[in-house]
Amino acid sequence: MRSEETVRQRFGRLIASAARTTGRYDLDSHGGKAALARAAGLSESTMGRVLRGESIPDPRFFEPLAAAVDLDVRDLLVEAGIISPESLSTPSQTRASGVGSKTITLDEAANALGIHDPVAREMLAATVERLRRIQDAADESDGGGAAAHA
Repeated sequence: MRSEETVRQRFGRLIASAARTTGRYDLDSHGGKAALARAAGLSESTMGRVLRGESIPDPRFFEPLAAAVDLDVRDLLVEAGIISPESLSTPSQTRASGVGSKTITLDEAANALGIHDPVAREMLAATVERLRRIQDAADESDGGGAAAHA
């Protein structure tokens, strides 16, 4: 067997260490492991394999598992070696994409979309303004969640 720690082993070690640090899970007892499994939404057998470094759970369980042990999911995934720190960069940080790299005006957007008719440009501006009001109302009513208002 290699002396180098595998990704599965590192993931399990990080989860076990964080679980112990929270003080909520006694991983030396069946009850503590079962409680951690419930908190993460995993079966007890899967949690056992994770803690032993034998497997990594399905990605849909990364967030609940990290939350159960008070870890930031991004930090867990980077520290375990599942993703690279560079993969967390936004497109504007990496310049890999133009998405989010620059704020544009309504006129620039209309030009980029090929909208030159003055009436169509006014309709675009009115639509954007209406969407901003809807978003503001949604933010005020539910603390930032999206709501469909017509």
